[in-house]
Amino acid sequence: MRKAAIVALVFGCFVIGVARADMPPLPGEQERQLLYTIEHANYACGKVDSFKSAPGSDADRYAREGLDAYVVSCSSGKIYLVAVPRRRPGPPLRDPNGLPVPYPDPVVKPMSP
Repeated sequence: MRKAAIVALVFGCFVIGVARADMPPLPGEQERQLLYTIEHANYACGKVDSFKSAPGSDADRYAREGLDAYVVSCSSGKIYLVAVPRRRPGPPLRDPNGLPVPYPDPVVKPMSP
């Protein structure tokens, strides 16, 4: 009986962790993260009106670096290319010496409208 309770407890903790990992972001959470990233890079935005995945070679280049790239339209009329670390990046990569490689910093680039 005691072994069954321990197995059930371990299984329950595992299931809770997996279920939480698959939750989509809360409404407005990505917009707040993108706004924070833009303003932290010393650019003015005001409010994020919309965002979409970046097209083409920019997205491919940032994806190879472990970043997700978005084109962000702000209420001020400005448009930015924002590349942020993946939401669930997985275990850290290792360099040839076996040390963990730090995750890349976010990138913000102004784009012409």
